[in-house]
Amino acid sequence: MDVFPTSSTRKASAMTVAITAPTVPGLKPGGPIEHRTWLIGPGSPYAISPFLAAHSWSWVCDPRGSIHAASPDTRVYLGYAPDDPHADTWTIAVTGTAREPGWKATFDREAPVELVLDLLAAMHTRTSR
Repeated sequence: MDVFPTSSTRKASAMTVAITAPTVPGLKPGGPIEHRTWLIGPGSPYAISPFLAAHSWSWVCDPRGSIHAASPDTRVYLGYAPDDPHADTWTIAVTGTAREPGWKATFDREAPVELVLDLLAAMHTRTSR
């Protein structure tokens, strides 16, 4: 028994297959795609300073050039360690409570500083549950 049919046993049949591209709302076929510039590169760590000062955070710089900052209630830690090969460049950590565990977010040295700042700003503007 042949697994693959030979030309003498194949039946000829016509089949039409229609392939369409997915539709993207707001785009017209053949129309221009909006160019967007995405954040890339680390940026300047000094962009964080105005936020820290405006919201009464305390901070220190250690002899290695790392920054350690704490929120006014000391529950949120911000660390910046640009030259430490054993640490992430940015760390945001929130201390847990007796009922809820804490958490931390880390960013490598190539993460845009604006993302770190946006996370801090979002944390500041949101109320706790």
